Amino acid sequence: MAKIDLVMPKMGESIAEGTIIKWTKKEGDRIERDETILEISTDKVDSEIPSTASGVLAKILVEEGKTVAVGTVIAQIETEAATGAAPTNGQTKPAAAMPVETKKVETPAAAPMPVMAAAEPVSRQGKRFYSPLVRTIAKQENLSMQELEALPGTGVEGRVTKNDIMAYLQNRSLPKPAAGQPMPTPAPMPSVAARPTAPTLPPPAVMPSLPVDETRVEIMPMDHMRKRIAEHMVMSKHVSPHVYSVSECDMTNIVRYREAIKNEFEKRESTKLTFTPFFIDAVVRAIKDFPMINSSIDGDKVIIKKFINIGLAVALEQGLIVPVIKNSDSYNLVGLARATNDIAHRARNKQLKPDEVQNGTFSITNMGSFGNLFGIPVINQPQVAILGIGAIKKQPVVINEAIAIRDVVYLSLSYDHRIIDGAYGGQFLQRVVHYLENFKPEAR
Repeated sequence: MAKIDLVMPKMGESIAEGTIIKWTKKEGDRIERDETILEISTDKVDSEIPSTASGVLAKILVEEGKTVAVGTVIAQIETEAATGAAPTNGQTKPAAAMPVETKKVETPAAAPMPVMAAAEPVSRQGKRFYSPLVRTIAKQENLSMQELEALPGTGVEGRVTKNDIMAYLQNRSLPKPAAGQPMPTPAPMPSVAARPTAPTLPPPAVMPSLPVDETRVEIMPMDHMRKRIAEHMVMSKHVSPHVYSVSECDMTNIVRYREAIKNEFEKRESTKLTFTPFFIDAVVRAIKDFPMINSSIDGDKVIIKKFINIGLAVALEQGLIVPVIKNSDSYNLVGLARATNDIAHRARNKQLKPDEVQNGTFSITNMGSFGNLFGIPVINQPQVAILGIGAIKKQPVVINEAIAIRDVVYLSLSYDHRIIDGAYGGQFLQRVVHYLENFKPEAR
């Protein structure tokens, strides 16, 4: 008999730790190689992890809900023989990505894309390891290494967690109490990840606890994904002064075109043609006309991206995730159809890699898929704008002094008023409408 260590896998270049959400097998269960053995969550994405070998799950070393560093042994698998087994380092293989066949539009050679700064690795500059998130917060708050070393850590092997450093920062910023009065204890923040580029926020105010009749309510703790979404949304509203514009768009030409070719398209391309690729195509064209929409803010500097990475909000059973179509402007309509169907499928089946939900420059969310006329979305930080798409419905419209029945959609744009004014945001939204209403099949 041989035992193989299963370790917390490295799911991306900037990923230093992961949280075990659920063990799908229990001790003593038989496992086949590549069969899902557990689900983990990083600060970017939730993933199903396959077993590295066939055998029996001999021992679970890290229980559900615990966060451990990449490379930590989390379980042992007992195999009948070492021959042919997976390497004993226990590294798991990430789920293979479904290939996306794209037909790219031939365009002149583009200017080279700016080099993105590499994510800062975990460092042991002192006596302990510090994750990229902790080091980012320390840098933003001008904490010295001496201060970090003095912080008591509640993480694995005494590591300083985000909760530890945030509690210290809040305590440091509180006014000194009068003589004889104890210093108030800051409320701990939930251990959920924020984007490294997001500014550090103080913990939310603690509301007074009210008596609850537990016979008449159900108390349900937030899961890991819900906590991450909650923090990210609160942070976005805190950071960005949101401004909103809403426009009406006549989708009749696109609706008729899609209806006429969708069956033939699916047979020919082996993928469905939804309305999403049309919206992405129009957004990409409008971004090229209004490049400030494709930017982010770093302190008092505006970073205008020379590449277009469209994030697409995908509703999951337990929350929401925004996978990114990198270099969206290099795809034609067929390529966009394949790419959107692929990332949506893999998002719903927990097959995304952490790198596929990073570095978006603009996001789109479709409230219309549930029949809503329109919605007002929250900006996906550190981006500065997001487009909301409503339901496409037939409505009476006045055209040339006559009433006609047209397919109409409401589009909403939420944008960051720190750098996007109403005129610029409104003009961008109208340009998206223009490209949709003047859609020409022969140009695609």
